[in-house]
Amino acid sequence: MKNTNFWTDAARYGAFLGVAEIVFAFLGMYTSSWAVSLLHLAATVGLLTLFTRRRVALYGAGDEGYGYGACLKYIFFVSLFAGILLGAYSIVAANFLFPERYHELVDKTVSALAQTGLYGDTMLAQMKGIYDKMFFSPIYVVLTNALAMAVRGGFFGLFIAAFTRREAPMFGNGDVE
Repeated sequence: MKNTNFWTDAARYGAFLGVAEIVFAFLGMYTSSWAVSLLHLAATVGLLTLFTRRRVALYGAGDEGYGYGACLKYIFFVSLFAGILLGAYSIVAANFLFPERYHELVDKTVSALAQTGLYGDTMLAQMKGIYDKMFFSPIYVVLTNALAMAVRGGFFGLFIAAFTRREAPMFGNGDVE
Protein backbone atom coordinates (compact mmCIF):
# COMPACT_ATOMS: atom_id res chain seq x y z
CA MET A 1 0.00 0.00 0.00
CA LYS A 2 2.95 2.33 0.62
CA ASN A 3 3.89 2.57 -3.07
CA THR A 4 0.59 4.11 -4.14
CA ASN A 5 1.23 6.94 -6.52
CA PHE A 6 0.42 10.54 -5.54
CA TRP A 7 -1.64 11.08 -8.67
CA THR A 8 -3.61 7.88 -8.17
CA ASP A 9 -4.49 8.87 -4.61
CA ALA A 10 -5.37 12.43 -5.59
CA ALA A 11 -7.60 11.23 -8.44
CA ARG A 12 -9.27 8.52 -6.33
CA TYR A 13 -10.12 10.81 -3.44
CA GLY A 14 -10.92 13.62 -5.83
CA ALA A 15 -13.55 11.30 -7.30
CA PHE A 16 -15.05 10.72 -3.85
CA LEU A 17 -15.11 14.45 -3.18
CA GLY A 18 -16.51 15.05 -6.67
CA VAL A 19 -19.41 12.67 -6.04
CA ALA A 20 -20.19 14.51 -2.80
CA GLU A 21 -20.07 17.83 -4.69
CA ILE A 22 -22.44 16.43 -7.34
CA VAL A 23 -24.91 15.38 -4.65
CA PHE A 24 -24.85 18.87 -3.14
CA ALA A 25 -25.11 20.51 -6.59
CA PHE A 26 -28.20 18.40 -7.25
CA LEU A 27 -29.67 19.31 -3.86
CA GLY A 28 -28.87 22.95 -4.47
CA MET A 29 -30.98 22.97 -7.61
CA TYR A 30 -34.10 22.16 -5.65
CA THR A 31 -33.50 23.57 -2.19
CA SER A 32 -32.06 26.87 -1.12
CA SER A 33 -31.50 26.12 2.54
CA TRP A 34 -28.80 27.35 4.87
CA ALA A 35 -28.77 23.88 6.45
CA VAL A 36 -27.87 22.25 3.12
CA SER A 37 -25.17 24.89 2.56
CA LEU A 38 -23.75 24.29 6.02
CA LEU A 39 -23.81 20.53 5.48
CA HIS A 40 -22.07 21.03 2.13
CA LEU A 41 -19.34 23.07 3.79
CA ALA A 42 -18.91 20.51 6.58
CA ALA A 43 -18.78 17.63 4.11
CA THR A 44 -16.18 19.34 1.94
CA VAL A 45 -13.91 20.28 4.83
CA GLY A 46 -14.45 16.92 6.54
CA LEU A 47 -13.62 14.89 3.45
CA LEU A 48 -10.53 16.96 2.64
CA THR A 49 -9.35 16.58 6.23
CA LEU A 50 -10.02 12.83 6.25
CA PHE A 51 -8.23 12.24 2.95
CA THR A 52 -5.24 14.36 3.94
CA ARG A 53 -4.88 12.68 7.34
CA ARG A 54 -4.94 9.32 5.60
CA ARG A 55 -2.24 10.44 3.16
CA VAL A 56 -0.08 11.81 6.00
CA ALA A 57 -0.49 8.61 8.03
CA LEU A 58 0.62 6.48 5.08
CA TYR A 59 3.50 8.60 3.79
CA GLY A 60 4.59 10.85 6.64
CA ALA A 61 5.83 8.27 9.11
CA GLY A 62 9.39 8.13 7.77
CA ASP A 63 12.31 10.51 8.15
CA GLU A 64 10.89 12.91 5.55
CA GLY A 65 7.55 13.53 7.27
CA TYR A 66 4.71 15.09 5.32
CA GLY A 67 4.98 18.84 5.65
CA TYR A 68 2.60 21.74 5.18
CA GLY A 69 3.45 22.23 1.50
CA ALA A 70 2.98 18.56 0.67
CA CYS A 71 -0.42 18.55 2.39
CA LEU A 72 -1.49 21.71 0.60
CA LYS A 73 -0.38 20.32 -2.75
CA TYR A 74 -2.33 17.12 -2.13
CA ILE A 75 -5.49 19.02 -1.12
CA PHE A 76 -5.18 21.26 -4.18
CA PHE A 77 -5.01 18.34 -6.60
CA VAL A 78 -7.78 16.37 -4.87
CA SER A 79 -9.95 19.46 -5.22
CA LEU A 80 -8.92 19.97 -8.84
CA PHE A 81 -9.91 16.41 -9.75
CA ALA A 82 -13.21 16.85 -7.88
CA GLY A 83 -13.84 20.04 -9.87
CA ILE A 84 -13.28 18.23 -13.16
CA LEU A 85 -15.83 15.61 -12.16
CA LEU A 86 -18.27 18.30 -11.00
CA GLY A 87 -17.78 20.10 -14.31
CA ALA A 88 -18.59 16.93 -16.24
CA TYR A 89 -21.78 16.53 -14.21
CA SER A 90 -22.67 20.19 -14.79
CA ILE A 91 -22.35 19.72 -18.56
CA VAL A 92 -24.61 16.69 -18.52
CA ALA A 93 -27.10 18.36 -16.18
CA ALA A 94 -27.27 21.62 -18.16
CA ASN A 95 -27.45 20.06 -21.61
CA PHE A 96 -29.32 16.79 -21.10
CA LEU A 97 -30.81 16.19 -17.64
CA PHE A 98 -32.23 19.58 -16.61
CA PRO A 99 -31.83 22.02 -19.54
CA GLU A 100 -35.14 23.75 -18.78
CA ARG A 101 -33.99 24.47 -15.22
CA TYR A 102 -30.75 26.04 -16.42
CA HIS A 103 -32.51 28.11 -19.12
CA GLU A 104 -34.95 29.28 -16.43
CA LEU A 105 -32.01 30.34 -14.27
CA VAL A 106 -30.45 32.32 -17.14
CA ASP A 107 -33.78 33.98 -17.95
CA LYS A 108 -34.35 34.93 -14.29
CA THR A 109 -30.88 36.45 -14.08
CA VAL A 110 -31.28 38.47 -17.28
CA SER A 111 -34.76 39.68 -16.26
CA ALA A 112 -33.42 40.74 -12.85
CA LEU A 113 -30.72 42.73 -14.63
CA ALA A 114 -33.31 44.26 -16.98
CA GLN A 115 -35.40 45.43 -14.01
CA THR A 116 -32.52 47.51 -12.71
CA GLY A 117 -32.84 49.79 -15.72
CA LEU A 118 -29.08 50.08 -16.02
CA TYR A 119 -28.73 48.02 -19.18
CA GLY A 120 -30.07 48.51 -22.68
CA ASP A 121 -31.54 45.77 -24.87
CA THR A 122 -28.26 45.26 -26.73
CA MET A 123 -26.33 44.85 -23.50
CA LEU A 124 -28.92 42.44 -22.09
CA ALA A 125 -28.73 40.33 -25.27
CA GLN A 126 -24.95 40.20 -24.93
CA MET A 127 -25.24 39.24 -21.27
CA LYS A 128 -27.70 36.47 -22.13
CA GLY A 129 -25.17 35.16 -24.65
CA ILE A 130 -22.45 35.22 -22.00
CA TYR A 131 -24.66 33.42 -19.47
CA ASP A 132 -25.60 30.81 -22.08
CA LYS A 133 -21.91 30.24 -22.72
CA MET A 134 -21.20 30.02 -18.98
CA PHE A 135 -23.84 27.37 -18.36
CA PHE A 136 -23.84 25.35 -21.59
CA SER A 137 -20.33 25.45 -23.13
CA PRO A 138 -18.50 22.23 -22.12
CA ILE A 139 -14.95 23.59 -22.05
CA TYR A 140 -15.93 26.71 -20.13
CA VAL A 141 -18.00 24.73 -17.63
CA VAL A 142 -15.25 22.21 -16.88
CA LEU A 143 -12.56 24.87 -16.60
CA THR A 144 -14.58 27.10 -14.29
CA ASN A 145 -15.69 24.22 -12.08
CA ALA A 146 -12.15 22.82 -11.85
CA LEU A 147 -10.71 26.24 -11.07
CA ALA A 148 -13.44 27.04 -8.54
CA MET A 149 -12.95 23.75 -6.69
CA ALA A 150 -9.16 24.15 -6.74
CA VAL A 151 -9.44 27.65 -5.25
CA ARG A 152 -11.99 26.51 -2.64
CA GLY A 153 -9.89 23.46 -1.76
CA GLY A 154 -6.78 25.60 -1.65
CA PHE A 155 -8.44 28.03 0.74
CA PHE A 156 -9.62 25.30 3.09
CA GLY A 157 -6.30 23.56 2.58
CA LEU A 158 -4.47 26.51 4.14
CA PHE A 159 -6.08 25.56 7.44
CA ILE A 160 -6.37 21.79 6.99
CA ALA A 161 -2.70 21.42 6.08
CA ALA A 162 -1.69 23.24 9.24
CA PHE A 163 -3.46 20.64 11.38
CA THR A 164 -2.72 17.49 9.40
CA ARG A 165 0.96 17.91 8.54
CA ARG A 166 3.63 15.76 10.12
CA GLU A 167 7.02 17.38 10.28
CA ALA A 168 10.13 15.30 9.80
CA PRO A 169 11.96 14.41 13.02
CA MET A 170 14.70 16.95 13.69
CA PHE A 171 17.40 14.34 14.28
CA GLY A 172 16.11 11.47 12.21
CA ASN A 173 14.20 8.53 13.62
CA GLY A 174 16.62 7.89 16.47
CA ASP A 175 18.52 4.96 14.95
CA VAL A 176 22.12 4.86 16.13
CA GLU A 177 24.70 3.08 14.07
